[in-house]
Amino acid sequence: MIKQKKSGHIFRFLSEPEDLLNKKLEDHRTFSAIMFFMTALIGTSHWVWDYVTDPIGAQHTIGLRLLFLLLIVYSFAFMHVKNRRVLEIASVMAGLLLLVNYVEILNRLHTGMVYGIGGFVFFLFLPLLMFQGFSVRVNIMSTFLFAGLPQVLALMGIAHNFEHAQYAVLIWPAAIAMMLTHYAFVLNYRFRFDSEAALEFASNTDPLTGVSNRRHFIPMVRREIARSHRFQHPVSLIVLDIDNFKSINDIHGHSTGDAAICALANVCRKMARQIDFVARLGGDEFAILLLEIDSDDALAVANRIRSAIESTTINSPDCEDVRFTVSIGVAEQPLDNPSEEWLIELADAAMYRAKAAGRNRVECAPITYSVKSQPVAAD
Repeated sequence: MIKQKKSGHIFRFLSEPEDLLNKKLEDHRTFSAIMFFMTALIGTSHWVWDYVTDPIGAQHTIGLRLLFLLLIVYSFAFMHVKNRRVLEIASVMAGLLLLVNYVEILNRLHTGMVYGIGGFVFFLFLPLLMFQGFSVRVNIMSTFLFAGLPQVLALMGIAHNFEHAQYAVLIWPAAIAMMLTHYAFVLNYRFRFDSEAALEFASNTDPLTGVSNRRHFIPMVRREIARSHRFQHPVSLIVLDIDNFKSINDIHGHSTGDAAICALANVCRKMARQIDFVARLGGDEFAILLLEIDSDDALAVANRIRSAIESTTINSPDCEDVRFTVSIGVAEQPLDNPSEEWLIELADAAMYRAKAAGRNRVECAPITYSVKSQPVAAD
């Protein structure tokens, strides 16, 4: 069942849940790959700037500029690698290597470190353009690394004629602004993610019981049946509803009927495993999809549910104890039939047979069972 997200303090956005990060990567994957591709072309074509700055030195930067073309290969790899952490590490390392490459380009140009200092601002845009599918921590950390690495290289004697004061005045205010921008972006994405999750939760969940509704349950059954056929694993369905439910409403009121429905939902949740799916199909009718369970084991689960409901007591508004029972149908999906409608029809017909046989019963449909008789009327 989908869990509804709760809002909290804004600083919680620095710790993003895994499902948000995975969705964010998929949302931004194509755009990031395009940006890597464009950076490859821009970085290579900037040899023209090298030539304008220093025609002689530019002869020694051609190979370094061509290294930018490796980003084209990476852009295609970015689209196919599924492991987000691998992409985060590889992308940050690629950015740092490009930055070292750029420093070496400036070293080979006369006064390159003076005229090319503005180019370092471009590397601050890398996380903003390419890393939006990553966590805000990766974005802020990479911005800090891209801003600080040239100064570290200068202190190591690798960046020649480096102007620390001019660099600090130009780059660090821009780096701080970028970090704040990353945080603003993640705030906006998190609010949108939470809103979409809340809408999905509302559209897929029965508001009275909190279990899945029919709209969400049927596609789930279809998907799990397809998976069971692929791996040759059994899947079973339990369908049940409350006996004489109309009488409960008529005698004790609709609030007592709602309490009975909620009590039934709670028992179904308790008896189902973590991997199973519980849904309210409508009214007082519920279903439980049991994964990798055959009809014999499903029958045992159904009997436990029937017994638990039989011993359940709810209170009416006039403080009267009310007890009720359920009729349950069980069916196992035939391995030669991929139709979810057939499984539901089998279980539903078995439930009506339980009602016709006296209610407060469990009936199991054989796999070869064909629904041909007219079912009895629902309570």
